[in-house]
Amino acid sequence: MTFPPNVRQGTLAVAGTKITYYDSGAPGTATGPAVVLLHGTGGSAYNNFWALFPMLAMRHRVIAFDFVDPEDPAQVAETAHYTAQATAVIEHLSPDEPVNLVGYSFGAVIAAALGAERADLVENLVLVAGWARTDIQQRLRNDIWQSLRLDRHPALPGFMVLTAYSDAYLAARTETELAEIVSRTASGPDRLSKMLFNRAVDISEQIPRISSPTLVIGCAQDQMVPVRHARMLFGGIPDARYAEVGSGHAVVHERPAELFTLIDAFVKDPAKTRAGAVLSTGHA
Repeated sequence: MTFPPNVRQGTLAVAGTKITYYDSGAPGTATGPAVVLLHGTGGSAYNNFWALFPMLAMRHRVIAFDFVDPEDPAQVAETAHYTAQATAVIEHLSPDEPVNLVGYSFGAVIAAALGAERADLVENLVLVAGWARTDIQQRLRNDIWQSLRLDRHPALPGFMVLTAYSDAYLAARTETELAEIVSRTASGPDRLSKMLFNRAVDISEQIPRISSPTLVIGCAQDQMVPVRHARMLFGGIPDARYAEVGSGHAVVHERPAELFTLIDAFVKDPAKTRAGAVLSTGHA
């Protein structure tokens, strides 16, 4: 599945790699810089932003693209492998204006690294369920994932769903709905390259160099990237505000409307909330 036909799809070559991007075009009224969405580890532009993309596109030009991993799935990519792809898309589609850069999960790591390196490309920055340095709890979950994948264990998709969603969200699903979520997870993009990358993330020295106004969004029931990581990002970025959503890591599926409300309000008027502010949130 992909975005509706009115969303323009194109390709861009980056160091011999073909990147597929999606561009909503500008809506009928002036809205400021484009919003660029960077997807997470197991996702794609559509998989992660099927709900958030069209909501934001009602008020903003929205751009998303599918990250491409190294050709060897067991190769651990450098951060620059992915920031180069984001840079190329931004420079190609918004050559004269910096963007509102929104990263989710793995995409938040890349967005933060790019924000630190290329402030000229980033008007405002939003980091959703992100982290700066992988810790021992994350490595333990990553090791279990690697082991289940190596053994082709049938429990792997269920394990991924269990750790991605909040207990309240899962408890509210029927058996049929839960089976569909597990099935979609099992058939999703291969995660090996990004999981290897995630195991070794450490951009902690870059975080204080982020100068763009930033909104950090943590997920209170996150087991994949526990909320302490979002709070540490908030504390380490000079011009940051913080919001916490009552969700598991899969907030793009659990609470897309709440994400939309937070992102839309922030990028329209980042100065409305001072650096260091903690925003009140509620279910949208």
